[in-house]
Parts: sequence; C-alpha cells; structure tokens
Amino acid sequence: MRADRTAFCGGILFALVSWSALPGGAVAVPDGPDASAGAGASAPTAKIDLSDVRARAEQMPIDKRKDIDKRIAATVERVNKAATEKGQTALAFRLASEFDMTTEALLDEKGEQGLSWGEVMIAHTLLANSDTAVTLADLMTLRAEGLGWGAIAFGLRFHLEDFEATIKAEGRVAMGLSQADAKPPAIGK
Repeated sequence: MRADRTAFCGGILFALVSWSALPGGAVAVPDGPDASAGAGASAPTAKIDLSDVRARAEQMPIDKRKDIDKRIAATVERVNKAATEKGQTALAFRLASEFDMTTEALLDEKGEQGLSWGEVMIAHTLLANSDTAVTLADLMTLRAEGLGWGAIAFGLRFHLEDFEATIKAEGRVAMGLSQADAKPPAIGK
C-alpha cells in the first residue's frame, strides 16, 4: 500500500512538473501578491527572461529611444510636480485606486525602490499590461542597467505610440485630471 501511494504521488509530481514547463526552460508561475505582474491578474503567465527584453531593447533605434524617453520624462516631471504641489498622499491614493492596490503598499514600494511618483506610475502601468511575469524588481534591474522606460516597453513588445498615450493617460489620473477607475488603459502590442 505504501509503495502504491509513493508511486501515485511521484506520478502526480511528474505530471505537475511536466505541465508547468514551458519552452526555453521557463516555468509557469501564478501571479500572486509578490509577483507584481499586474492588478487583479490570476491566470498563470510565463516567467520572463530578461535577456530577451534586453536584446530587443538594444535593437531599438537610438534616435527613437531618445525621442520617446524625452517625451516620457516630460510626463514624469509633470506627475512629480503635481505630487509636490497637491500633496503626495492624494497622488498616492489616486494611483493606488487606479492599480487596485492599497495606498500603503504603493508608498512602501516607492520608498523601498527609491522611485519618483512618475516612475511608480510607469512601472505599474507596464506591470498591469504585461502578459509575462515581469516584476517590479525586474523593471528596476533593467533601469539600473541603463535602459530607459521606452526601451523597456519596446523590449516587452509594446507599441511605443500606445505606450506613450497610456503613460499620458495615467499621468492625468495621477495629477487628478481624470478619474481613477481601477482599469489601467491597455498598451497595444
């Protein structure tokens, strides 16, 4: 009886491992509170390989990279200015509402990662739209390696025009010019 149970459990374990393995050695992982793969996501997604994101980001033409980063930086600057003028608590509440998080969790992330409010907004917009299990830590690694937000979005296979429009829309929410609806706009792929 004991041998039968062991064989049965071993078969189940083998089946689970076989089913969760994906091409390229990636493993399917469920989104959880620490996965940071986006608000409200519950379906399993593929674990991201940052080398693929880096390689694609480096293929982005340098003039296009500089142009998008300049325009995104202007939105980040406006969001950060609004945080200073209107108060960080109000801005944190609006972003937390938009990304279906608690204000405390958002404030903790901002403090732990040393991000500006504009950067928090961009990071969570990317996380909410990604179909891979990219995490906030992954995004911060890419940023520390010198990639701009535009290059990261390009590396994640987002259309840059849609990315820019989405960041501007989220900037309006962060500044209180549009209502938060707990549904970040979709970025086209």
